[in-house]
Amino acid sequence: MRLWLFAAAMGALAFPVTAAAQLYEGKAGNAPIIVELDQGDGAPSGRYFYRSTRLDIALDGERDADALKLNARLTGDSLVLKRAGNGWAGTLTTAKGKTLPIALTPATPPAAPVGAPADLDGYDRMQLAGLRLEPARTERIGTRTIRWYTERMSGTRLFRIEGGYAAAALHRINAALTATQWEHVRNWFGCPGYEGGAGIDSDEAGPVYLDDSWVSYPWRTSWGCAGAAHPDFGVQGVIFDARTGSEVKLDDLLRFGKTPPPERSDAWYTYRGGTFATGLVALLKRYHSKQMAASEEDGCSYDDPGVWSFPQAWLTPDGLFVAAYFARVARACDAPEWAVIPWRALNGPAVRRSTARPR
Repeated sequence: MRLWLFAAAMGALAFPVTAAAQLYEGKAGNAPIIVELDQGDGAPSGRYFYRSTRLDIALDGERDADALKLNARLTGDSLVLKRAGNGWAGTLTTAKGKTLPIALTPATPPAAPVGAPADLDGYDRMQLAGLRLEPARTERIGTRTIRWYTERMSGTRLFRIEGGYAAAALHRINAALTATQWEHVRNWFGCPGYEGGAGIDSDEAGPVYLDDSWVSYPWRTSWGCAGAAHPDFGVQGVIFDARTGSEVKLDDLLRFGKTPPPERSDAWYTYRGGTFATGLVALLKRYHSKQMAASEEDGCSYDDPGVWSFPQAWLTPDGLFVAAYFARVARACDAPEWAVIPWRALNGPAVRRSTARPR
């Protein structure tokens, strides 16, 4: 359930953990820190964070006969580490020239937070240790109640549903929401900003759509992570089948052509870039003819199938919202607010099984 655009940016920044990477804890002066080191076969590298902020700081450097010399480009810190038993000792010199002693010993990561993604490594678990998703205000949507949960340090918030669906489906949806929230908290700490603090400017979900058959919401993120090529933003649509608790794909709600879409493969990409995109453009022209007219003045050529091949999508009271995606030079054109496919036009197998909305 990753926001795919942000995930790509995070992937480009991620420290490539290998089997040689080792995790340590200790102090720089009086400040508790966690350090991950990869000595590997080449130049040493790693990352660390201060427990007070938990934001990632990447390291790279070189080794000499008896020491590792590592630099943090983000902060200007430099570390010199020498082996001390099964740990390390040395110094950290700040960008302002202040030198602090460092002592590191092997760390034993705690268990992952309850409900967190299964792929958290030891460094992630150390980074999230002690954090909580705290219940906050409730919100009534139709006949159902949702409760928002907040992680205080990052400010990340997401809802849970408090009733109104079969127990098994409700548990599955809420578990997926919990895992998603922890994933966004992890992303927050993994995206330090250029000027200190986090590089994520906003990271929020909503509005939430609920009915007898569906649970859906968008999640919007904007970021400027230090080390990324440029600031950016994106949106992810999330749709659950409220009867089963499973996540629903766009192809299960809307499809074009005489045969079912292929499974994810080269053929699927061909289908999305051809049959699906041209069919979606025709459908949008039917319901939004004025807005779909190409405009040279604002540069938002919504009649170009290329911007509709891989839209994010989520449900609203009026139908399925589909979010166009433009190249960076025209990103202001993304996700126009009018791009809704009415319920009656949805034709996928998941919709045919639904009894929640009249067609």
